[in-house]
Amino acid sequence: MKRTLLNRRHVLACLAGIAVASPLLAQTTWPGKPIRLIVPAGAGSGPDVMARLIGDRLGQRLGQPIVVEPIPGASGILGADKALNAAPDGYTFLFGFNQLLTMNPHIYTKLPYDPVRGIAPVSLISKGGYVLIASTTVPFDDVAGMIKHARAHPGALAYASFGNGSAPHLGMELLKQRAGIDLLHVPYRTSAAANTDLMANQIHVKIETQSSAVPLVRSGKVKALAVTTGTRMSALPAVPTLKESVPGFELTGWNAVWAPAGTPANAVDQMSRAIQATLQEPELRKRLGDMGIDPQGSTPGELDQLTTQESAQWGKLIREKGIKAD
Repeated sequence: MKRTLLNRRHVLACLAGIAVASPLLAQTTWPGKPIRLIVPAGAGSGPDVMARLIGDRLGQRLGQPIVVEPIPGASGILGADKALNAAPDGYTFLFGFNQLLTMNPHIYTKLPYDPVRGIAPVSLISKGGYVLIASTTVPFDDVAGMIKHARAHPGALAYASFGNGSAPHLGMELLKQRAGIDLLHVPYRTSAAANTDLMANQIHVKIETQSSAVPLVRSGKVKALAVTTGTRMSALPAVPTLKESVPGFELTGWNAVWAPAGTPANAVDQMSRAIQATLQEPELRKRLGDMGIDPQGSTPGELDQLTTQESAQWGKLIREKGIKAD
């Protein structure tokens, strides 16, 4: 009888232990398979290159491969749609940029994703500016020269963007307004395709992300006319800021990771912590810095606050200018 009682007690203790451990176990089993990271930009673009570089180190930290899937088109809408409407199981994330949630909602009357209730913030990735780049064959080397040429030849200069309503499009339209010039807008499906035509002198100027522009400028394939940040970039110290020629003009951008709404909280939390830790790795920070990228990292709450603030700012500007996507 004594032996039976001890056995029962042992079994009950084990069951109680399992009951207590189950929630903990559920929280530590993620990730149990490869994680998909959707980039709403073309293969070889700045965001794609950045996602692959960070994803490789992030996958090592999490113990599962990070599969980067570039989906370009419609100012990032196609990729955001696929990522944010995926099953919220903790295995699909969006490696996107601020435009998706801070600009697109004010430009498009209808989006296939909910920019407020359809997302779960994970972590800020990087902050940076843009570079106003030009074909090497244009007859000017700075913003003042571009403005002078544009005024003398209204509508003759063509500028590219990766879609109506994109940050480069809005930035160039704001520049046109501030400088009082007329430029022809040529939207492309991807920034990489636009860069190809820029280098072939089919397009004359464009605003490009810092991460994509810096290598092109350093290689001599394009000219750097100005940077859009408030101060000069450490990656291009000799290039003046745009506001030195057009007072008050600044344009900044950032990348972040979001998950579909309803993604398990433990997956969001662990992914956020892993991203923050990965972005502190000295070797990775150096490689990103060499590309002109300023790594950040944040909590989900901090990313949510940043998104809300910038959405209000861009919304006000877009309404005042009456900007709408075609």
